[in-house]
Amino acid sequence: MTATGATGQSYTGPAGRDRRMDILRGAALIFFAAEVVGQFSQPALLAFESTGTVSAIALIVATEGALIGMLYRPRVAAHGLGETTLRLWRRARAWYLTAVAVTVALLVVRLVPFVDFAPITALSVDVREGPSLFAAPPANAVATVISYPLDPQVIIDVLSLRLGPWPFDVVAVLCILLLITPLLLRALAARRWLALLSVSLVLYIFEILSTVRILPTRAEASLPILGWQALFVIGLVAGYYRREIVQWFGRGVGAVFFWSLLLIAVAWLTLPLWLSLSTGLVMPDILQSVASSASGWLFEPSAPGPLRLALAVVLVVASYGLLTVAWRPLNAGIGWLLGTLGSSLLPALVALVVAAVVLSSLASIGAFTVHPALLTAAVVAFMWVVALVRAQLARRKERL
Repeated sequence: MTATGATGQSYTGPAGRDRRMDILRGAALIFFAAEVVGQFSQPALLAFESTGTVSAIALIVATEGALIGMLYRPRVAAHGLGETTLRLWRRARAWYLTAVAVTVALLVVRLVPFVDFAPITALSVDVREGPSLFAAPPANAVATVISYPLDPQVIIDVLSLRLGPWPFDVVAVLCILLLITPLLLRALAARRWLALLSVSLVLYIFEILSTVRILPTRAEASLPILGWQALFVIGLVAGYYRREIVQWFGRGVGAVFFWSLLLIAVAWLTLPLWLSLSTGLVMPDILQSVASSASGWLFEPSAPGPLRLALAVVLVVASYGLLTVAWRPLNAGIGWLLGTLGSSLLPALVALVVAAVVLSSLASIGAFTVHPALLTAAVVAFMWVVALVRAQLARRKERL
């Protein structure tokens, strides 16, 4: 992609994988790490899920949709929808089994004295109340006790993803979306992208107005599938028609529109810092007051609100374009970290949960007093090592 024409710095990544999307997902993982540590460093201040300007979950959902659109358009054309469906469902199964395994591991580790994982399994206090087709999920996995004989309700809660760490809520959302993606790709293959976007928009508006919850998962309480499918579908359509969109952005009105989006993204990312400096108030307090105002629903974190959704799309498009036209310097500066993290999203999330349990347990017994920024850096470094090992193992497997 280029919005200004090809240059010597333009994207030259591998044909089989879009490294620009990996970098965007890697940035989202760093935001996750900052939130788990529980402090408002600059990344977290920009991406605080409850009130902030950029949602890490939105970045992951949008880029996952775009990646699937990019990768599976040629696969559908070459191998048909049947093989594509099996591939997507195998991916969904792998994500689901990992989420179940992580939850089971947490419940077992809870039997060890001094282990505390309450902060990463409690339901968000910012969840909007609304009608639900199922009973509310347990407020916290800490209240779940493993005993003999095992309570059948515990098994049901684990298998239906009603328990688990909040960083894996996005995994539960993507599992469901991957199951229905073959139907979405079929619509795109039939060139019914406008109808697909229209249906998605109707479902999104229905969620905004009704706040209904249609799934039993704990993710549904804070990330309702009817709301978040809209961002996934937008990403899917954009990824599917990437070549056509890139050509439009590369000339005339499209180029002007791209640079306008880039300016909007930069302005919005710097807004928190400007407000903090001009008002003298802490940014989370400013954002919380905005969220509780009459227009706060526009930035609702749960649905997500229309403004939050639109800004996520703007940020992904602008960042993707910027990474394209200035690929070489940006990749040299941040690709080694963000690209590695983003290419191993699921292992990095598992590493994040492990790190969170360790930090939470140490904090509960007052075992350390380390600056939050240093803790965030340590957690990110641990996630990066896990992602790097996973990538090396995958390359070794390919050579065998």
